[in-house]
Amino acid sequence: MRQEIIGLEDDYSCRLSKELQDLSKRELQEDGKKRRKALTEVRKWIKSQSHIKKVRLDSNFLLRFLRMQKFEVKESCEILDKYLNMRWQHPSWFQNLDCRDPKLAELISMGYIIALPDRDAHGRRVIYSKAGAFDANRFNTSDMMRAHILTFETLLNDEENQVRGFTYVLDEKSVTWNQLSIWTPSEVSKAFSCCERALPMRHREIHFLNLPWTMTIVFQFAKSLLSEKIRKRFQTHSNIESLGQQVDVAVLPSEYGGNRSIEECIQLWKEELEENRTRVLSLDQMRMSTEPVNEHLQLVRKKSRHDSGSGCQMLGVVGSMRKMELQVD
Repeated sequence: MRQEIIGLEDDYSCRLSKELQDLSKRELQEDGKKRRKALTEVRKWIKSQSHIKKVRLDSNFLLRFLRMQKFEVKESCEILDKYLNMRWQHPSWFQNLDCRDPKLAELISMGYIIALPDRDAHGRRVIYSKAGAFDANRFNTSDMMRAHILTFETLLNDEENQVRGFTYVLDEKSVTWNQLSIWTPSEVSKAFSCCERALPMRHREIHFLNLPWTMTIVFQFAKSLLSEKIRKRFQTHSNIESLGQQVDVAVLPSEYGGNRSIEECIQLWKEELEENRTRVLSLDQMRMSTEPVNEHLQLVRKKSRHDSGSGCQMLGVVGSMRKMELQVD
């Protein structure tokens, strides 16, 4: 099977504002010359990879990997390879990310995870999640991951988001052990590997609000599986006042002191999802070889910190705490 190209191998025309260009130069070492050279090298690398059968070569798609890795071509290609393999090997998470899908649409309507319409003080989009809205009796881990990845893929279509990165506000109020116990060890391993090292995103600030004290053990354990760089960006807040010292509450839903109701935020996000629906679904056209991965990729996976043994340990903790919770009830 010969390699097929999706989309145009376009001659990139920069539409970033002067402020964004300056930011990208300062934080990502991006300029016109380096960008042209890097795009050429990544496209050349892709064409040399026999296991990549069908892929996008347009600038918008490739730049998200280059910007994540500050235009280090080798590292960008590695992330791209991991991303494509993750999509191909785990279709239950990555395929058919359709905002019209009944389960995804319901999770969005419930406000489980959305991108808020207003940017924060750093110009970043804020990804907001209300964990308590997830009903573990009606939805499974694939539904949860698909809702997250749909959010990420939609936002990455915007170059401004690629450059600025993202702020997260994750409200953990009313989260239960039942929600955690639906995860299997292999799913835990995949989730950590996917979220930190296979998605081309710049995770700039990660705020946890109302984290129940009973979840502290799992939270600390989960942090230990992530890189030090990501761990340093985690912040926990017991109340809105604490969160407000780090995040402008005006961009949050009105229940947190913001200017817009959660209903308006959800509606605006639905409209944005619909606008990007075709582009997100077109990602399903990408194809990888069904042959075994090469030795280099196998070595990368062996070195991964996110192994199933770690997942088993976490689930053991969850199981023990769940028993304690039932005894208390």
